[in-house]
Amino acid sequence: MNPEKYDFIIIGTGPAGFSAAMTAAKCRRRVLVLEKEGSLGGVCVNTGTFPSKTLREAVLHLTGHLKRQIFEEDSCNLDARDVSMDKLKRRLQNVRLQEHAIIDRQFERNGVDLVRGVAQFLDDHTIQVERVGNPEPLIVQGDFIIIATGSRPRNPPEIPFDGRLIVDSRSILDMDSIPASMIILGGGVIGSEYATIFAALGVKVILLDKGSRLLKFIDKEITDQLQEHFPNGNVECIHDCGDFNICIEDDQACITMDDGKVFKADTLFFALGREANVKGLKLENTGVQVNDRHYITVNDLYQTSVDHIFAVGDVVGWPSLAATSIIQGRLAALNALQKRSEGFPRIFPVGIYTIPEISYVGMTEEEAIEQKFKYVVGRCSYEELPRGQISGESEGMLKMIVHADTREILGVHIFGGGATEIVHIALMALCHNAKIDLFVENIFNYPTYSESLKIAALSALNKIEHDQCR
Repeated sequence: MNPEKYDFIIIGTGPAGFSAAMTAAKCRRRVLVLEKEGSLGGVCVNTGTFPSKTLREAVLHLTGHLKRQIFEEDSCNLDARDVSMDKLKRRLQNVRLQEHAIIDRQFERNGVDLVRGVAQFLDDHTIQVERVGNPEPLIVQGDFIIIATGSRPRNPPEIPFDGRLIVDSRSILDMDSIPASMIILGGGVIGSEYATIFAALGVKVILLDKGSRLLKFIDKEITDQLQEHFPNGNVECIHDCGDFNICIEDDQACITMDDGKVFKADTLFFALGREANVKGLKLENTGVQVNDRHYITVNDLYQTSVDHIFAVGDVVGWPSLAATSIIQGRLAALNALQKRSEGFPRIFPVGIYTIPEISYVGMTEEEAIEQKFKYVVGRCSYEELPRGQISGESEGMLKMIVHADTREILGVHIFGGGATEIVHIALMALCHNAKIDLFVENIFNYPTYSESLKIAALSALNKIEHDQCR
């Protein structure tokens, strides 16, 4: 039997794969999408972005975390112990199912063929699919192939993961109950987000970070704010933790550090890095090259070492964000068809869904110092922001880095309510090389979180006019 032929074959239905499929379909190409998982959406929908953010929102609502700032006399009735893991998992599953249905409808509406099964390359144009529920393999060929298989937790084999006492970012969502105590190993985005989520649930968290500070790519003043405002004071953060040994003792997770210190907890969450999800694809049959972390090597067009095979999303490494994966998928499809209208954006925002949340765009203060810019810092404290008081989110700040001579906005960093929404206004300003005058001279709704941009701009202007630059 001759293989069925497609213009595009896309492996993976996460944000990158979905975006690539939609772009190719809108260009009137015949598209096949392959998904090995039982559920659509990849890691993003099933074990990553959607679940962690849904969990965060559910915890904020169910514990009344924000209401504690507004109704202090009722705080005793807002007990996190009333929140069960079953209740949280039901909410997670509802969101997953809704998103699965949306993706399925989009594929059907745009004429995209979907096959569930494990894909492996026979050669650089031909793929064999071991289909779910069908013993007969399917052979297909594509003029262009886009690999969007994402990433998975990098779990050392010597660590005794059991899905209960020792978990990773997949199995943490399947726990039967909320533990009283938790060790989180890893001070990156995933570790920091879950530390604050479980702290808001009343869990005593020990956050072990191998670096000198959390989220080292974030402006230091913002990460300092995060540590100062961990929910309910329930996170103990230990930096430079060095090497370790993990075991299970007396039905508890146990970690022994290099210096002899021992920490025990009901659960240990291992969140030290991820690796590209390429195992089983048989890339060796194609000539596609990978690096030592198994991430696929691509050029600026998202082409691999084989011209008609592209790779996008987490499988190519940094920046490994759902938002950037979406644009990568679109660009790969356009590049394959030689319809590229723009390149990957030079400026993009980053959102971190801790409690409170963090978002930023542009240059940090540390980078301004390193590059020897003459700059000022404008700030707005949420304590003095009317909307922060009204909403019960008075913890936080907005920080604006401004060139002292040109008044151009170099970076905006936000810690607090609405951070991941406000940042898009700052993004537009930076994309157009705007000066602080844009915010100073225009009117903002009052009271809003966005008003913090105007206040920070006024703060920076005052320092420029009084020659308080650095």
